[in-house]
Amino acid sequence: MKLSRAFAVLFFASAASSGVAQEDWRYSVGVHDFVVPDVNSQTYGLNGSVSMDKRSDSGRHLFGSFDIFWDHDKDHLDNDHIPIWWQLHLGSDGDFWRGNRMRVGWTADINTRMNTVSSIERQITALPAFVVGFDGQTLQASIEAGAGWFFLHIDDDAPREQGYDRSELKNSTFAYAATAKLTLKLGESWAISGRARGWWDRYNTPLESQYQAALRVNASSWIGGGSMKQPALVLSADYYKYNLDVYNRPNAPPVLRWNDDLMIRLSLEAKW
Repeated sequence: MKLSRAFAVLFFASAASSGVAQEDWRYSVGVHDFVVPDVNSQTYGLNGSVSMDKRSDSGRHLFGSFDIFWDHDKDHLDNDHIPIWWQLHLGSDGDFWRGNRMRVGWTADINTRMNTVSSIERQITALPAFVVGFDGQTLQASIEAGAGWFFLHIDDDAPREQGYDRSELKNSTFAYAATAKLTLKLGESWAISGRARGWWDRYNTPLESQYQAALRVNASSWIGGGSMKQPALVLSADYYKYNLDVYNRPNAPPVLRWNDDLMIRLSLEAKW
């Protein structure tokens, strides 16, 4: 927890102290369906986000986003669930070497999710990594590998029904991660992107798999010309699969009756 707060303070201090060469702020509003497949649960809701992408005069690149969600929780997988949750992403990256299209560099990011309907009380990951990437006009792709911190705290309400105590529901560990990213531009108005990341602990035990995909459509021809700048429609999906064996006790029911979640989201985004 302290590490995440320190990283956030350093991020915003760096953003405030560096001269701005290019800065892009965007916001979005949308609807979502939060799915827990193992128990056939679907939770619909509303969401909003703010994101920032900034390059300083010195070449420093900073980026981040904050998303907040309101759920219409009808399935009550967690009887005491508060139907408001959020996630935060902060990061920076740079190059060691850049050619015509290839690059070798570094990246560092921190991500946190809090209070999901699938009983994730708090998740924090902090990851510095080496990057090898390809930046073409139509296709951008990269592979990242690094080591950092993985923290996952399961909410205690649903596990209590399975006989677990709150003290058994936290996993904080040094971990390794590998990430693959891909963006494909389809003409001037359409783009498809994807991201996959896996986490393993020091004993090579899988901790979590993350998969994200998005379809982005430039909507300027439909709703441009008014107060909205550079509007876009974004259809995205975020899938998380958790290894909950590290929490499960021998000869006892599993800590949760599910081990994954999926969020499908449709948003209208614009430049601030």
